[in-house]
Amino acid sequence: MAELAGRVAIVTGGGSGLGEAIAHAMAAAGASVALFEIDPASGEATADAIVAEHGVDARAYTVNVADRASVEAGVAATLAELGRLDILVNNAGVSHVGPHTQDVTDHEWFQSISVMQTGVFFCTRAVSQTFLAQRSGAIVNIASIRGFSPNPGRLAYCAPKAAVLMMTKVTAAEWAGHGVRVNAISPGVQRTPMWDADVARGAIDNDFYVNLVPMKRLGEPREVGELAVFLCSDRAGYITGASVTIDGALTSIPAG
Repeated sequence: MAELAGRVAIVTGGGSGLGEAIAHAMAAAGASVALFEIDPASGEATADAIVAEHGVDARAYTVNVADRASVEAGVAATLAELGRLDILVNNAGVSHVGPHTQDVTDHEWFQSISVMQTGVFFCTRAVSQTFLAQRSGAIVNIASIRGFSPNPGRLAYCAPKAAVLMMTKVTAAEWAGHGVRVNAISPGVQRTPMWDADVARGAIDNDFYVNLVPMKRLGEPREVGELAVFLCSDRAGYITGASVTIDGALTSIPAG
């Protein structure tokens, strides 16, 4: 039997990129999937693809993770339509690459914090009533190596990712006695549409990073998805409060 069979997983930002890969990994492991996506078209397309490929239930919900009411409505709909809730993957993100601190705009700052920090809080709090009452549940927060390895020109990205790492530890400590586990994944450079867009506009030098990573390649979103499945499975039953780095050893070298 697939190790997540019978469980229901919410994946935020699940319509594309890293979230899409995580959603497919959850479905391949047998979980039904609720995609929280601000872009309805990508959410529906990914849900349809999951049903066709994996034969599990997958539904898309138009959710803005930066809006409390939107998040709570999405969680309520998931429970009503899929019948239960076992897993939350806080993945939704935005990327502002290039401007140094003095040039970061109010919009860039507030959008980054609202999606990648406040959004994690809203989603985590919204599932808490269910998880704590049933005394089970697994949360995986998608952080980043930039939460602990600074990168010039990415203040608005590094700051919320650092916050997510601490939020993971605090919540894990609070909820461990209630049977709820909370972990984080800190990916390095990943070949996603967001990455490709930054490369295309000249904000990132792709070849530089490929050469810099000791494994000489970018990460594949599928690999993060498989790690997320493990952390949500019974095999990881004693793991909570952890941050697992998956970066091809990038942050193991001085220039990382």
